[in-house]
Amino acid sequence: MTLLVGNTALAQTTNEHLAFHVQVGSDNDGNPIILDAGSVQGSEYTILQKQGNGITKTTFRASCAEGRLFSQTSSLYSADGKLVSKKQTNQEITPQPGTPEANSMEIVCHTANNEGNQ
Repeated sequence: MTLLVGNTALAQTTNEHLAFHVQVGSDNDGNPIILDAGSVQGSEYTILQKQGNGITKTTFRASCAEGRLFSQTSSLYSADGKLVSKKQTNQEITPQPGTPEANSMEIVCHTANNEGNQ
């Protein structure tokens, strides 16, 4: 079952698991950039973005108290879900207000602060 709420949130059940995705922005072609809310563990999380016929999955770590964001890995998956490439990025990102990086960091840090994790 898939449930679309407005243009920003999508919940999907697969094999008795709930996957919850939040649109945090869009690319230049209008494709959504998605925060995989199910991936959030403390201040680490994943963003999904369409790339060609596949999907790019980027893992980030936020230092919420310092307002800093770090890209950890970037993986490219084919249209049939097979891993095409994976690289360690390990670089600091300077999130600009209103960008997918800043929007996702705000959501994750707000959640981490509410749970006492930073």
